[in-house]
Amino acid sequence: MNISNHRGTGLVEVLVGLFLLAIGVLGFSILQLRAVDASLEANNQVLALTIAQDLAERMRANPQALIDGHYAVGSVTLSTISKDNSPANPKNTANQDLQNVALHAQRHGMNLSIDKCPVGNTRQCIYVAWEETSLSGERGLENCIKDGVYVKGSHCLFLEAY
Repeated sequence: MNISNHRGTGLVEVLVGLFLLAIGVLGFSILQLRAVDASLEANNQVLALTIAQDLAERMRANPQALIDGHYAVGSVTLSTISKDNSPANPKNTANQDLQNVALHAQRHGMNLSIDKCPVGNTRQCIYVAWEETSLSGERGLENCIKDGVYVKGSHCLFLEAY
């Protein structure tokens, strides 16, 4: 028997190398998808915070409506806000503010609610939710926050206002 030395690589070694390369590429693809999801969530958080800050600034600019409770409306939807064309007064300004901010939130697939803060009853909080999280319905704000802690898996934020 004549034993010859093998030179080069065999088919099995090439297949093992390709298999390892495929696993690596698949791992990087999964990491890329997670990065895109995290980026989208961060974008939604920034947008929700911008909406909440806009409403907080409008509330600060209209202190009489805030004192009279015209901003404390719970879940804000465009259909629940009455449109009044009478001269500007604190209530009409508050209704217009709520309508404008709710429209802005709706355009971005978000919903809005204004209610008492979860800890302490002296201030109001602005809640903004997106994706599957809803601030209306039977559970309402409990879809977002419960006992001052965000609910796991919810997509929302709250901003303490006035």
